[in-house]
Amino acid sequence: MIIFLNREIVQVFTLSFELTLARIALLVIQSGLAFTLCLVLWHFYKIYHRHYLKSWAIAFALFAGYMMLLMSYSAFVVNQDVDPIIRTVNELAYIFCGYSFAIMILVGVREAVVSERVSSRLTNQLLLLVALITLCSVLFFISENTMSIWKYAVQVNLRLLFIGSTLLVSGFWLFSMTNRLFVTRSVAAVLLLWGLQMVILALLSSWLGQSDTFSRISIVTRHIETLWVSLLGMGLIVWLQEDERSANQQLTAKTQYLDSHDQLTGALNRDALLHELNLLLSKQPASVLLVMVGLDRFKNVNESVGIKQGDRILREVNRRFEASVLKPSLIARSGGDIFVLVLEDIETEKQRQYCLQHIEHLIEKPFNFDSGLLKLTATLGVAQFPEHAKAAETLLQKANIAFHQAKRLQHRWVQYSPGMEEESARLLSMEKELLQAMSQQQFVLYFQPQFNLREQRIDGFEALVRWQHPEKGLLMPSHFLPQMQQLGLMRDLDLQLLEIAVATLGRWRQQGINQSIAVNMTPIHFEQPGLKGRIQTLLEQYQVPTSLLELEITENTAMGDMEQGRNFVAELQQMGIRVSIDDFGTGYSSLGYLRRMPIDKIKIDRSFIMDMAGSDSDMMIVKTMITLAHGLGKRILAEGVEDENQLGLLKRMSCDAVQGYLIAKPLPEADALQFLRTYSP
Repeated sequence: MIIFLNREIVQVFTLSFELTLARIALLVIQSGLAFTLCLVLWHFYKIYHRHYLKSWAIAFALFAGYMMLLMSYSAFVVNQDVDPIIRTVNELAYIFCGYSFAIMILVGVREAVVSERVSSRLTNQLLLLVALITLCSVLFFISENTMSIWKYAVQVNLRLLFIGSTLLVSGFWLFSMTNRLFVTRSVAAVLLLWGLQMVILALLSSWLGQSDTFSRISIVTRHIETLWVSLLGMGLIVWLQEDERSANQQLTAKTQYLDSHDQLTGALNRDALLHELNLLLSKQPASVLLVMVGLDRFKNVNESVGIKQGDRILREVNRRFEASVLKPSLIARSGGDIFVLVLEDIETEKQRQYCLQHIEHLIEKPFNFDSGLLKLTATLGVAQFPEHAKAAETLLQKANIAFHQAKRLQHRWVQYSPGMEEESARLLSMEKELLQAMSQQQFVLYFQPQFNLREQRIDGFEALVRWQHPEKGLLMPSHFLPQMQQLGLMRDLDLQLLEIAVATLGRWRQQGINQSIAVNMTPIHFEQPGLKGRIQTLLEQYQVPTSLLELEITENTAMGDMEQGRNFVAELQQMGIRVSIDDFGTGYSSLGYLRRMPIDKIKIDRSFIMDMAGSDSDMMIVKTMITLAHGLGKRILAEGVEDENQLGLLKRMSCDAVQGYLIAKPLPEADALQFLRTYSP
């Protein structure tokens, strides 16, 4: 590469004038080639923005500068009258350019191999090292007017060896590229041969010294260097074209991949799933099980831990499926938190049960976060080939129907069965009708009085929902609440009824009536944020004191998650809202949990009151409930009181209040107010 030696310059007087002109001509040719190559590489860098092109353009600019500076230094040596300072500066410049050329070639090769830009900090550190080596190689010998042995070794032999070794490293590095195109190997071969030439020349220089023989050898190698520069330039340009073609191919392949795969998880997308599933089914396998897997309450997960962590969970779920012993034939993400697994050779019910349980286990295995562990559950919809469908799209549709059926019924998994389409269509129609009913305020409240046995007065009312259907008339809750639960509309209904109840309290307040209203809350509110703020807004809007609002929660709701239930009740009570447990005695929790739950009132379920007179066990249970409630300082109310005998028993057991048809059935607002005015115990 760079073989213009100080030794040769010193001997310029011994050479013929013609040989000197030939050497200068070669210097001009090499510098011209290098500068042209620099401009070409820089032009392509501006177009393609490949960082290695920039590094190589700088390298060949340094090489061209080296040639030009070497010519001027030769002139300075011939002309002994040149200022020594100018000669020294020129010597520093061309030696620095020689070293820097090798460094920038190495930097460019590194960037090409790893397809990553070398940091500016590292490049600057390497150039600083080169500058220090240059300074040492010149300033240590600045007092010497002639080429001594040590000066020759440092400025010539060491430089040749360094540059040659750097070129060899660059050549070997290129051979390490995974994409070993012919042009890549060609460029690497040129670098290796050029580097080998430099190392051999350094060894010959150490052996032959400043002899005529070495002068002639150096002239020959200079001609060879011109060939290396030309070959390297052509090789780099061809390489760039091949690199760009390869990049386009990779971009096309990536585009095709993204067209068929989910970008987040790497699973197949829906279109690719249908295509691959059709190919699989066309081979007529014995059986294929398609399982649609949906993560439960994943929206809440995103809201609690963040979208980034939610994406991490989705990737982990896909990874678990891929590593599963089930070895799914296909894994797809059909959207959001829903995955689709295709399993082959699942023929027996036992095999099917094992697969579904294993999938549930994969999801339920805790996800580890910096803030702790997160546990999820899943809902599964299952369809079987060829029993349920023989085409991919139809099979996926059947699994989707089963999945939504499982969601509505709140089952862990459901397998498709004939007739589900009709049920889904019926529910879809029902959903449209129910949404319309809510938008048109067709749901109304009826009010059932709660009678205080100790003070012989009305304590308040429980609000009970009815559907004022425009065609079917007044519908009881049993006609629509199960469907609303299946469709996931209970939260919206509860919030609407809550507003109606608070608005009713506001109207009563304007009439001078200060009676409380108890409103039922379904378990879904424990999983949804913002209920406290919603209640506060409504109370302020209708100017209702918090003491007039009572919320009833079922035993299972309050005690299913003890800590969550306790916090929920505590927040409400801090606002001044009374909280009662409805249907007490029907849940799975023990009575002892009442000690930990900060509620105001307990409502005994009507099932215990109904047969209390004829059942000693029910009688004992009711008596125990009353005694326990009083012992804990809580009021207790009995539901479903329908005859005087039940009322008498409850009075003797010191029950605080009762509710039932004996007192009054649920009444429209106007009748409830009339009952309040006219009722006398």
